[in-house]
Formats: sequence, C-alpha cells, structure tokens
Amino acid sequence: MLTALLIQQGLFALLWVLLGAARLARRSAWQWALGVTAVTGGLTLIVLRDATPRWLGFWMSCVLLFAGFVLLWRGTEVFARQRPADRRHVVGLVLYALLLAWATWYGPAWAFVSVGSAPLGYLLWRTAWTVHSGLRLEFGASFSAGCAVPFWLIGAVLLLRGALAPFVPQITGASVHAASAGNLVTALVFVGCGLVLNLGLMALVVGRMLRRLQRASDHDGLTGLLNRRGIHARLLQESRRLARHGAAYSVLSIDIDHFKLVNDRHGHPAGDAMLQALGQTLAQAGRDVDLAARSGGEEFWILLPGTTAEGARRVAERLLQSVREMRVTVAGCAQPLTLTVSIGVATAERPGEALDAVMQRLDAALYRAKEAGRDRVEVAQAPAATAPAKLAVPA
Repeated sequence: MLTALLIQQGLFALLWVLLGAARLARRSAWQWALGVTAVTGGLTLIVLRDATPRWLGFWMSCVLLFAGFVLLWRGTEVFARQRPADRRHVVGLVLYALLLAWATWYGPAWAFVSVGSAPLGYLLWRTAWTVHSGLRLEFGASFSAGCAVPFWLIGAVLLLRGALAPFVPQITGASVHAASAGNLVTALVFVGCGLVLNLGLMALVVGRMLRRLQRASDHDGLTGLLNRRGIHARLLQESRRLARHGAAYSVLSIDIDHFKLVNDRHGHPAGDAMLQALGQTLAQAGRDVDLAARSGGEEFWILLPGTTAEGARRVAERLLQSVREMRVTVAGCAQPLTLTVSIGVATAERPGEALDAVMQRLDAALYRAKEAGRDRVEVAQAPAATAPAKLAVPA
C-alpha cells in the first residue's frame, strides 16, 4: 500500500511538471510539482525508516514533508495572485527543523509526534484559507470552499494527532513495516489524502481554465466588454423579467461618428486605441448593474435594467458629453484624437413586447441620430398600443 502511495505521488508530481511545461498555471504548477516531490521523498524515507539512520528516517523525512507543504501553500498563494510570504516560510522551516531535531534525539516519543504533525496541519489550514479567501471572488464562495475542505479536514487530523500525542501513547504507532491493522489504515488514509489534495488543486486549475474559456466566448478581446453573444444573453434575461414581473429596462446603442475616417487617416492601431478608450468610458459610465458591450465594429450597447425612458435619456446625454471630453493618445499622432458618438435609446415597458421589437426600435433611433447630424441622442418611439379585442354584440 505504501508503494502504491509513492507511485501515486510520483505520478502527480509528473503531472504538475507537464502542466507547468504546457503553461497551465505555470508558476503554481512548478511549485506544486516540487512540493509533491518533496512530500514523496519524505514518505519514501518514512517507508525506509527501519533501515536508515535516525537523522534520515525520522528528522529528514519530516523536514521534507514540511518543505513540501510549504511549497504547496506557496504555489496556492501564487495561484490566488497573492504575494508569497517567503520570509515567513523560510523562518518557519528553520524553526521546525531545529525543534524537530530536539524531539528526534532528546525528546520523548510523543514530542516527536506532536512536533512532526501539528505544524504540518497548520500549513494545510493556511493553504485552505488561501484557497477559500483568495479565490472566493474569482470562483464563488461555494466552489472555493469545496476546494478548501480537503485541506481543512486533513489539516485538522494532523493537528488533532499532534495535540493527542502526549495523552494517548498508542498514537505514536509502531514500525511502518509492521503487519498491523493500524498501519494498514494509516497507509489507506495517506493514499486517500494524497489523492484528494492533488485533485483539489487540479480542480482549481480546471476551474480557472473553464472560466477563461467562458470569458473568451462572451467577451470582446479588444475592449474587454461583453460581446454581442454575451449581451444578448443578458437582454433575454431582462426581457423575461419584463414579461413575468413588469420590470422595465432600457438599451443604449452607441456608434462612433466617422470611424472609418479615423482608420483611413491614422491607421487601424489608432482605431483600436479609440475603441479601447471608449470601452473604458462606457464601462465606468453606469451603475454596477448596468452592462456595456461591444456589439460589433464601432457599435456598442449599454443595458440599463430597471430604467425608464427618461432615465435612459439622461444617461445618454451624460455619456454624450463624457465622450466629447475624451482625448485618445495615439503613437505617431502629434495631437490626441477626439471623437463623438451617436446614441439611440429604446425602453421596454410593456410585458408583451418581444426583444426583437425592442432592438428594431433601438436601431431606428440610432439611424435617426446619425441622419440628424450625429453627435446627438435620439429616443425611440414607444410601441403602438395593442387594441383590445372587441366583444361580440348579440343581435
């Protein structure tokens, strides 16, 4: 069983090396690979404890485990985009090595178990906290807590083992080579722990990959805003809310005036810089619930949930002025570039109006703004009221 554990850990170390080489969570993967390798080395020395010197089988084996857990924690800090506490890690490793040396040669058997186990449990708890708190905003509370649970549970077991060692002499155990039920259970626990911890880290990597793929599918690569696919899904949600609860929403369509001239005169890099600058302005223009998107080319949309026609018109007027005040610095241009936009506004207030009808009114409003001279706001006309069905009058 212990051999199976070593093979398992070695395979996980190789997997992290391959993921690092493939640039998937590269900085974290390399440290997790080193951490798993150190843990594997420590477990190997534990297996060989009866045939090795005391300093190697007892002291070095635990030091390697501690170093491996530190690397797992540090890799998690890097993955969570936190600054690793390198000084604390080094000081902790030195103090652990010194205290363990005392416990190995001069302390009683329970002291070695306490010193060897409790700090390892502490490291796993800190790793769990890094996963839970550092990745909660990215993955959500449920997913981050789920990935942290194995670290908390295994850390709790090690902390409990260290705390009980002075009072329960049996916990110190016998030789790992002894054919006992206790050693068999311990080996099974080690196999399960190694599997769960590595799978927890793997879940973080896969989760980030899926989120990046999702973001790439519904966000514009140039501006970072939602793309047409992403905003359309949100528009459908608002349309359903209107149908079910009567919650109004408004949509702004913003088109850069004479954008083709910018590309022709200053080149496409200038056009890209203008799109990026406008995207930043739109993203900062509204409330937290408002959503800005690049619907295609030089056209943008802003979804304003719970906003009436008058409120949307005021937002559009403020946005029009903000764009007039923009200055876009472009390499190769002597002066910053300015721009104006035409804005169409449409509001959906009637539960029976389909999303397609709202967007048709929005397109018509934008067209009127451009036909009327650009650099202006036009509000779409409200949809014609549907006449109620007439009751048949008996003869």
